[in-house]
This record gives sequence, C-alpha cells and structure tokens, in this order.
Amino acid sequence: MTAEGKGPPTRRSSWAHSRLLVAALFLASLGAGIAQFPRGAFGSGFESVALARNLAEHGEFANPFRFPTGPSAHLAPLFPAFLALLIRLCGYSPAFVAVGSACVILAQAMHTALLPAASDMLFADRRPGVCAAMFAIPPGIYPYIPVWESMYCATGVLLFCLFAQRQVRRGSVWGLFLTGVAIGLLALLNPVTILVAVPWLGFLLWQAAPGGRTRACLLAAAGTLLALLPWTVRNHQQLHAWFFVRDNLGIELYVSNNDAAQPTIYANKTNAILSLHPSYSEREAVALRYLGEVRYNRLCLAVARGWIRSHSERFAALTLARFRLFWFPDPAIGVWQARAVSWITSASALGLILLALRRRPAAVFVAIVLALFPLVYYVVQMDARYRAPILWLSLLLAGYLVVAACDAAMSWWRSRTDT
Repeated sequence: MTAEGKGPPTRRSSWAHSRLLVAALFLASLGAGIAQFPRGAFGSGFESVALARNLAEHGEFANPFRFPTGPSAHLAPLFPAFLALLIRLCGYSPAFVAVGSACVILAQAMHTALLPAASDMLFADRRPGVCAAMFAIPPGIYPYIPVWESMYCATGVLLFCLFAQRQVRRGSVWGLFLTGVAIGLLALLNPVTILVAVPWLGFLLWQAAPGGRTRACLLAAAGTLLALLPWTVRNHQQLHAWFFVRDNLGIELYVSNNDAAQPTIYANKTNAILSLHPSYSEREAVALRYLGEVRYNRLCLAVARGWIRSHSERFAALTLARFRLFWFPDPAIGVWQARAVSWITSASALGLILLALRRRPAAVFVAIVLALFPLVYYVVQMDARYRAPILWLSLLLAGYLVVAACDAAMSWWRSRTDT
C-alpha cells in the first residue's frame, strides 16, 4: 500500500508508468549534469577532501582544516571515506576530480528518475513525480557541488523511503532490521537525514496494523544502533567523548553568530570566518589542536550562546534572514536559479495546502519534515546545498499542484464541450 492507497493506473496516467519515460528523465538529467562537468572544485580548503586525503594517505580520519588539528569527527564519515576510496583508486589527480564529478552527476540523474516512484509512494499518482523530475532537470535547481555530500543525501533519502515502504509492507524481521541499518548509514552520511528517515518510518508504522508497531520499532532501532556503533566507539576512543556522529555544532554556531556575521557562508568568507575558523585562522587551529576537537567545540558553543543571549535582536535578524534564504535563495547563486527555486517553494506551499484540504495522509509526513529539517540551518550560516535532502518534497508538491490544476482545467473543458 502506498501512502494514499494504490490501485491500477488509470488511462490518463498510464503514460507516467512507462519505463521509457523514466529512462528519458534519467538521460535528460544526465545530459544536464554533463553540461556542468567537471566544474566542481576539489582543492584545499574543503574539509571533506582534507579528511579524505588523510584517510587515503595515512589511514587516519584527521586534520579536516588547512592546519593540522588531529583526530576529527567534524564531518560524518561516509562521504570522506568514499572520496578516500576514489583517491586510492585514482590518486589525488585530475582523474579523481573527473570521477568524483561524474559520480555526483550520476547520483542526480538517479534522483531525478526516482521522482515518479516517490510520487506514487506519496500520492498514488506518478504524474506529479514526472512534473517534479522535469522541474529538477535544469542545471542549478540542485546545486552542483561534488565536494559535498548533499546530492548523495538527497538520493539516499529517496532510496531509503522507497526501501522502507517495501520492508514495512512485508513486515519481515530481517527487512525491518535492515531498515534501521539504512537509517544508521544515512546518519553516517549526514546526521540531519534522520529528520526525514525517522518521520517516514513513523508515518509508515502509523499507517500499518497496530499489532506489529512495537516489534518494528525495536528491530529498526537495533539496526540503527548497530550501524552507528563502530563510529561511536571510534569517536570515544580517539576524542574521549560520547556524541551523535559529529561534534561540530559549536564551531558552526561560533562562526555564524558574532559581531561580523552575515547570513550566508559566502558573505562570511570575507569577514567572520577568516578570523574565527580553524581553516583560515592559525590561532584557532592551534587552540583546537591544544584543547582537542570536543573541548574546542564546547568552548565555541559557550561563546556562541553567550553572544546570542547578549545580542538577541541581531541573532533574531540573522535567523530571519537565514529562514528566508533557505526557502527563497539569494540571487547571488544565479538569478534564474533563485527565481526557479523560489517559484518551487511558493508552488509547493500551495500544493501542501491542497494536499491537506484533500485530507491526504501524506500531508502529515511532508509537513513534519518541512517543519523539522531546516531548524538547525536557521541558526547557522546558510548555503544553498543545505536544502538538497528535502528539495524533492518541494518539487513533488509543486508537481502535485500543477497536476491538480491541469485536471481541474480538463474537467472544466470537458463540462463545457459536453453541454
């Protein structure tokens, strides 16, 4: 069963079930991605690449910044480990850049091709997903940033939702356990993805028969804990503290909320970050190395909280600006891209209202995710890539609105021609 109940495709939507259409969407997205190839940067200054090089060359998950700072959990491990594998295979070379860029393009093409299936999962109608895929294809809708994990998160979350739906429907012990493992793996890619994965699993179990919910929750929790256990133990052994996947919240709040702070990461690179971030300030890097990453982040968190308490109006203004930029991007990313994403945001808001008015169960899940997921990004410097893991929900809602409008127009036209 889908989120809205499933039946055979109607005549009007049977074209949306065509495998040729899915292949065409994949190839169109692939072509749009190739047009950007290989503009992604993989040089110094990116924590993911620095960690990957240390892991590939020295076998240590350490030194994410320009200056040596020691063992780290600044980033979740899976994406740097993936880059480290590419470095081991290709060397730190132009071939590494080419392969890394190609992998992102393939991930985005797969993501686009999965949108009709995701639409079927949420709406029992693939047509909104076809519209969403067409919206997603033009370059710039999803930021092309091969040096970060955002596109892998978006595709991974989408694959998880489809996988979890099948496993909950089957109800097998092994399948529910693997669903939990998948949640853990997503968290090891980026912990913020659990704000999509956990609500989706909860939504599926809410729709399922009451009898198996407790067992399903326990099995999924066991799988998640097992997936997270090795990394958690490693962090305790090397960093001497218990925390959930990453320990970087303090430094992110510290560089995002201060007297020189601006709402976006790009604006901050000209002022706030240069004197406060270990990638740019040797003084901060020395302090980090001396204190250790966990103690340094706790100190940064204390400083950031103190600044927020004493500058509440300035913090409120920054938060409001970051809220706006999360949903309505700055034209600095590209004028037409900003306008396109802003249109998607507006259309998706109307689509969600329509979904709720029609009393579709999927509205509950979508509303929860759209409310919870961005919260952390409202209090740290904004970057366009942060929205990628949930942009597909906005695209689907925009597609839902367009399909509803087309259906209404066709019904009106038929009523006029029949009279």
